[in-house]
Amino acid sequence: MMPYKVWLDDIIDATQDIASRDFQEEAWFPGGKVVSSPDEIYQTLMEDSTPDLFFETYGKTFTTSQLQGWNELRSLLEQYYTQIPLHPDPRRVLDDPEWDLVRQAAKRFVRAFSSEGAEQ
Repeated sequence: MMPYKVWLDDIIDATQDIASRDFQEEAWFPGGKVVSSPDEIYQTLMEDSTPDLFFETYGKTFTTSQLQGWNELRSLLEQYYTQIPLHPDPRRVLDDPEWDLVRQAAKRFVRAFSSEGAEQ
């Protein structure tokens, strides 16, 4: 199993990409310094970082705010990705008010871990 701090940092890094419109504008379109897509941003967090297992393993150590932040973000991400095509148009995702709700939830999640910390 991945060390706690590495695992948490991976989850937070992926969530920061979801929270950042600037990152998405840079990464989802030609000419950017980073290459990504709406698909990759979801897969990096939900599949590569295996956050469900992380929260199952360490959930008892987190504050209510941190757990609520994860549950809200997870729910909104899953809801959003079930309603869009397999390879969505990045511009439509970037400008979608529903995606902005996901971005805002990601910001709250990152803030909950930044302000309250998570010691293990």
